[in-house]
Amino acid sequence: MKYKVEKYIEKHQLIEKGSTVLVALSGGADSVALLLVLYNLGYRCEAIHCNFHLRGDESNRDEQFTRELCERLGVTLYSAHFDTRAYAQEK
Repeated sequence: MKYKVEKYIEKHQLIEKGSTVLVALSGGADSVALLLVLYNLGYRCEAIHCNFHLRGDESNRDEQFTRELCERLGVTLYSAHFDTRAYAQEK
């Protein structure tokens, strides 16, 4: 998979070597795989995780997982919190 992603990026000139890539990291399999592939291809990765607090403890576990993963990799993580239910009621 790493090879396919690398060739696709090159073919479509998506990311310049040496660029910093911001990865939207939910904690799910797809975004984790994307982060790991880009990281292992040598891109300087940073990540952002948005906690919308819609799934109670599960939302918090996803955030904790992303934090721990980024710490292990040395990837800067930006976290954002949203009171989604209050916003929905308000609008």
